[in-house]
Amino acid sequence: MIEAENQYGDRRPRRDDGAVSQGPAAGGSADLGPVRLLYLCMEVAGCPTVCRHCWAQGTGYGMMPLADIRWVLEEAHRFCDGRGMGFDAYPMHGLAAHPDAARLFGLFNSHSGTVRGGTMFEPWPTTGAPLAVREDWRSVLEAAAGTGTVHLWVAFHGTDEVHDRQVNRPGAYAETCQAIGRAHSAGLSVGCNVFLTTESLPQLDGLIATVGSLVDAGKCFETASYLPTPRSRRNEPLRVTLHELAPVAARLAELADPVNQCLWASLESRTEAAYVRQALAGDWPATPDRAPGELALVCRLNLDVYSGLAGLYRIRHGNLRTDGVAAVLSSALAHGRQLDDALWFGPGPLPAPAELAARYGDAARLGVHPGPESVRYLWLDRAQRDPR
Repeated sequence: MIEAENQYGDRRPRRDDGAVSQGPAAGGSADLGPVRLLYLCMEVAGCPTVCRHCWAQGTGYGMMPLADIRWVLEEAHRFCDGRGMGFDAYPMHGLAAHPDAARLFGLFNSHSGTVRGGTMFEPWPTTGAPLAVREDWRSVLEAAAGTGTVHLWVAFHGTDEVHDRQVNRPGAYAETCQAIGRAHSAGLSVGCNVFLTTESLPQLDGLIATVGSLVDAGKCFETASYLPTPRSRRNEPLRVTLHELAPVAARLAELADPVNQCLWASLESRTEAAYVRQALAGDWPATPDRAPGELALVCRLNLDVYSGLAGLYRIRHGNLRTDGVAAVLSSALAHGRQLDDALWFGPGPLPAPAELAARYGDAARLGVHPGPESVRYLWLDRAQRDPR
């Protein structure tokens, strides 16, 4: 689930279901129903890269001790069992960078209420950099494979220095390539996203050659989605346009996996200008509840717990160690579920897509987006930063 429908590396799929917009998609409130599963995103390992496109906003913040990880998983799982709720947890941001990475695959799988005997690390998303620099890389990869992982999933943002700039790590392109080779030597296959920008598009021949020689388990050529973050704002001037992509669209459609081919078959409908027309016509897809019944929380390195997603912290509910697991998680349950929109843009009704398009859309801009949510978030961000 790390391909076109989920380019952020989030374990929950991102989708465009084509439904007609109503209710929450138009900015209204909705009853999100009871919590059936508590999902704890645990920031156990800082990420060695700082990717501009990344929804999760990883940084090199340090490592959570293995003893703390075990304690949080056990106590949070026990809390949920006592209340008849499911429990799930996922390690962020750079699992392969954790000194005890080989132990974490089985540990997190054993506390997952959703994998049902499988693994949540299939495919396993990684920048590749930590696998390239650690001496025990083989034991980490073998541990992943031993718990059910078959594929790694990496991302290319260009070749050489172009890729390195996008992830803010000198030598990252070479490290990613090295990690792929190490995965293959450990018996794993590798798939990838290829993010196209005005800097990486001129390198397309080299990118295609790299992917063709190294990647054997799927490939997804795409543009990055927009999110209301400083990184995404810096990345937006690099968004490629319809005129730039049209000459290579047929070629990329042939190379892309089937799940990704729709982008290249309908470029004209994926520009900001096209989405402005769509919104003004009242034909906007609904904003899905990406994880019905799930309460998403973040556990930070110091064991503070927040409502939100990785890299997106809103209401602090307390510290698991000093305030107690039951008190903190009960506070989070009392606060309740929020849609992603509310986490990014605050509570309360949001403007409908037609209003956003009329006031903040650019009817002449031909930058290509992977889907309507990317453009809607661009408009909402403009509305917050420059209200009119």
